[in-house]
Amino acid sequence: MNHTLVTFLGRTRGDPNTGYQRARYRFPGEDAPRETPFFGIALVGHLQPDEAVILGTSGSHWSVLVEHLAQGDEAETERIELLDAETHATITQPMLDEVAPLMSRAVGLPVAPRLIPSGKGANEQYEILGAIADTVPNGDVSFDLTHGFRHLGMVGFLSAFMLERVRNLHVRGLWYGALDMTDPASGITPVLRLDGLTRVRRWVDALDRFDATGDYGVFAPLVIEDGVAADKAGCLARAAFFERTQNLSDAARQLRTFLPVLDTPLAGAAGLFRTRLAERLRWVKSGGLAEHQRKLAFEHLKRRDYLRAAVFGWEALRTLECEHRGLPPDDHATGRKRALDALGDEMHAGEHPDWKRSAFLLLRDVRNALAHGSPPDSRRSRQVLRDPDLLRSELERSFQRLLEKDR
Repeated sequence: MNHTLVTFLGRTRGDPNTGYQRARYRFPGEDAPRETPFFGIALVGHLQPDEAVILGTSGSHWSVLVEHLAQGDEAETERIELLDAETHATITQPMLDEVAPLMSRAVGLPVAPRLIPSGKGANEQYEILGAIADTVPNGDVSFDLTHGFRHLGMVGFLSAFMLERVRNLHVRGLWYGALDMTDPASGITPVLRLDGLTRVRRWVDALDRFDATGDYGVFAPLVIEDGVAADKAGCLARAAFFERTQNLSDAARQLRTFLPVLDTPLAGAAGLFRTRLAERLRWVKSGGLAEHQRKLAFEHLKRRDYLRAAVFGWEALRTLECEHRGLPPDDHATGRKRALDALGDEMHAGEHPDWKRSAFLLLRDVRNALAHGSPPDSRRSRQVLRDPDLLRSELERSFQRLLEKDR
């Protein structure tokens, strides 16, 4: 799996020869510090990526970096040209391309210096994100957020999120050389991993995806990452499968197996979101099959997932009718079908009020139309299916009339 390091190059008034202040960086798991004015160079030595991308503006210390990496008079003409252009902030991409072989030789792996705008406005920030997406190949990516303008660290963090979602890359880590935390006694500068921020962002993303889709499985890899046993986490994915195949009994059983995990403190980012996750699973804690189906009908209606809302609403009605008539709700032939046929006959015979008959016919028509792709015969139902706001409000009204306890 290819691994790319993305690092930023800025401009500073530090050491006149190296630009940045020299520091002795202590990496996690290493005893000896790595001394360098350029944190990205030390990070290359620690991570040993397959390639590196250096992002900087036309005013970044490109000449100082090349001077630091060059041997003797190597590429002296290009270095002088860079220094002059850097003074006037007129460095171009072709100038950087000329010194890329020098950088690659010095670092020991392919290096791609890339010119980016300063990110003063939204369009320039989009351009930076686009440059990162275009430069990083498939595989894994790590980000160094140490140097460059302060706001570029935020751009780097956002690009990590974007690459995971848009390019399906895996972000191995976010790194920061904390010069302001240098120990005055030892002179050691700690190196921080900001991966926790990535995990928090993944949780926020997972919550959004669940609220949009109702897929419990999006949480499984996150809780595993924070120490939950894989067999317990797998209950979430299995619950999502069973719910999508209308097997609510097994879906509820899987969720009840997982729920005790949330009764104890969780490690890592999962601990921050334990309560939120529990809220999204609470429907399984009370009520029988009809109540579970009713709650899911309303939940999917909130998501504007009209097909699943109508299906769960219709199944909740069938279950309630089985309970009302003493028929087995888990038997489709002798229970659920007989119950619904009996209710339909009563509706046709005028044994129920008009408001209930209207709600029944609308839910039946919408459910059949969405499940089978065929337009309903009723003019009113066809009208409802052409208006998203009307569809939502009419389904909600039908649920309230047919599925509430005082129906």
